[in-house]
Amino acid sequence: MAKDPKSVPSRMKRNLIERERRKQMKNMFLQLFNLLPPHPTKMSIPMLVDHAAVYVSQLQKRVEELKQRKVQLEAEHSSPQAITTISPVIDITDLGSTMEVNFISGKDTNFALCDIISILEDEAARVLSATYRNAGNKVLISVHSQEAYPRIGIENFRVHERLKRLRNFLKE
Repeated sequence: MAKDPKSVPSRMKRNLIERERRKQMKNMFLQLFNLLPPHPTKMSIPMLVDHAAVYVSQLQKRVEELKQRKVQLEAEHSSPQAITTISPVIDITDLGSTMEVNFISGKDTNFALCDIISILEDEAARVLSATYRNAGNKVLISVHSQEAYPRIGIENFRVHERLKRLRNFLKE
């Protein structure tokens, strides 16, 4: 059986084409592998493709969630009602010799941080720290205080009543 001289070059050509196709596929799988989050073990190609499919699905879900959140935030930001509907809220946590006051209100609420601090100091509390944070259309304030005179203590009831009066005044 003699080999056809034309078939040898064409077979070599097909082998060369197949080798190049495999190299190209290997490079594409490597690129795909590099796009995935790090994982501790080496994966087979079918596992890699499965992992990539799951990862892309998770990313699509995350994109949809973020789009919905963006629409929600834009609606809250553009709505003038969203800014004016937040009533001041005061939460007081008594921790024995220390007290934490958390205050949440809308950005349009007219008050000063010094109002809260003055009430605490008037009732024998020493302010240890205060944080003021803007979060969207809300203002968040947290004040940590400690009794200034351990024998006297903090008048928790009076602090609470005065802060409630401040809150009610701000609601008006």
